Amino acid sequence: MRETWKLVSYNLRCTWDNDGINSFVHRAGQLLDKLDAEQPEVVCFQEATERIVPFLKRHLPDYELHFRGRNRELDGEGLCTALRKDFTELLDTETFWLSPTPYLPGSRFEQQSEFPRVCQSLTLRLQNGKPFRVYNTHLDHINDEARILGIRQVMNKVLEDRERSELPVFVLGDFNALPGSETVNFCDTFGEFPLKDLTRETGGTFHDFGRQDPPEKIDYIYTDEATARKQHSVVLWKDQHAGIYLSDHYPVCLELETL
Repeated sequence: MRETWKLVSYNLRCTWDNDGINSFVHRAGQLLDKLDAEQPEVVCFQEATERIVPFLKRHLPDYELHFRGRNRELDGEGLCTALRKDFTELLDTETFWLSPTPYLPGSRFEQQSEFPRVCQSLTLRLQNGKPFRVYNTHLDHINDEARILGIRQVMNKVLEDRERSELPVFVLGDFNALPGSETVNFCDTFGEFPLKDLTRETGGTFHDFGRQDPPEKIDYIYTDEATARKQHSVVLWKDQHAGIYLSDHYPVCLELETL
């Protein structure tokens, strides 16, 4: 059994035709090379699309991919979590919408943008390890009110799941919120089940393909207090080749003592 394992939050950046040299087609090879070099057990992607996911499935044979589009027809942009087959076992998974009707596809809060937002909840177990839960999400970009409604929905799900079994928890993704914002303060002070921000010292993550200087920190990995006391390290994947980056966000990689 490995002594440590890796959990990654990775905003892929959608396949926008006007991205030019930064389009996914130019970054895809670097993504594959990075995953091959790092061998993470769990990768939580945001901004996955129906154009990107088939590519990942073809070229990541060592991973089992779970994708859910956020729209009413379960298509479009969404979340995708990749599990390394030889080390990670999926025990349970579901997707819910950040809305007053979380199991109605395409639903949303009135206060948020026109885009639905979702969360992937996965119960996992590493080889010979203990079960744990991962909540992969991408909060709304419009304002703190919308984001707090969304993250409260996620935390309510965390509390509901803990009533069944108290497992280690990871809440992560693109929160679209800066340190000190109302959204992040909500996470930092959530009294019903305190969480620790393992990314507090990592620095900025959104760099807009090198155009945002300094980068803005909007990507986070939170965990429960007991898990936070385990030996761990967090690094940003800042790889770039000839000015081409992995994404417009630096992926965030947590390496943690086996649970």
